[in-house]
Amino acid sequence: MKLVHISDIHIHPQPIHGYDPIANFQACMAHVDEHNGDADMVIISGDLTHHGDPSSYARLREMLDKWQFAPLLMMGNHDHRQRFQTAFPGVKRDVNGYIQYVHETSLGRFILLDTAEAGTHAGHYCSRRQDWLRGQLDLARQDNRPVYLVMHHNPVEVGIPNTDAIGLMDGAAFRNILRDYRAEIRHIFFGHCHYVLSGSVGGIAFSAPRSTSHPCVPDFSGIDRMGYGDLTPTYNVCLVEEDSTVVHSIDFLIQPTVVWKDANADGLVEDDTS
Repeated sequence: MKLVHISDIHIHPQPIHGYDPIANFQACMAHVDEHNGDADMVIISGDLTHHGDPSSYARLREMLDKWQFAPLLMMGNHDHRQRFQTAFPGVKRDVNGYIQYVHETSLGRFILLDTAEAGTHAGHYCSRRQDWLRGQLDLARQDNRPVYLVMHHNPVEVGIPNTDAIGLMDGAAFRNILRDYRAEIRHIFFGHCHYVLSGSVGGIAFSAPRSTSHPCVPDFSGIDRMGYGDLTPTYNVCLVEEDSTVVHSIDFLIQPTVVWKDANADGLVEDDTS
């Protein structure tokens, strides 16, 4: 199964830190169409807009209505839950009104989580949301179905002060859930950090793409700051099989500069000095 994972598109009418979020997302969609049009599923894991304003949601809805894909959408810390629901009334929510739901696939259940909390950019996963997730994981265990979690906030500290200050505040409780259902959970997909990430938490692998809007530079100085530079945004192509998940980071804006060379009979590509 081919999954396209996009995150932090931050739709907004003006540039953000010198980047045009609308133009970048349009370029991302065009690249997916041309090079990964056979994708089985597309997920946009939150921060759909920059300020959660109705006009930005309307602009996003207009773009998505013209796209060949119908991506699964999620809440991020820059989103506004009520305006999100007004713009996309078909997106499912749980019994408590949180925008989290289950998407069934041939290879397992994708459980999309709502880690946003009004009034803060940090992630939260309260007891009601935890109970809902445990219930879904119990059903998956009962049905012997593999699970893939998708969330906006990073579920573990990543060593960057600015990021970790607004990561998942209920991390210990969330990791308890991961520990209790480690046999069911195959992979965790998230966004929020704006840079490419991979690793594991509780023995479960995770991955995240750069923001399509304004990618960030990881900074290990210990200073609470954000860095921007001459970076290209990315989306991830995730090749999911029964016993493996392979994640590719796609620098979609550099496509016009890519040089293709065919391999020879031995499977090698000759360089210019050969």
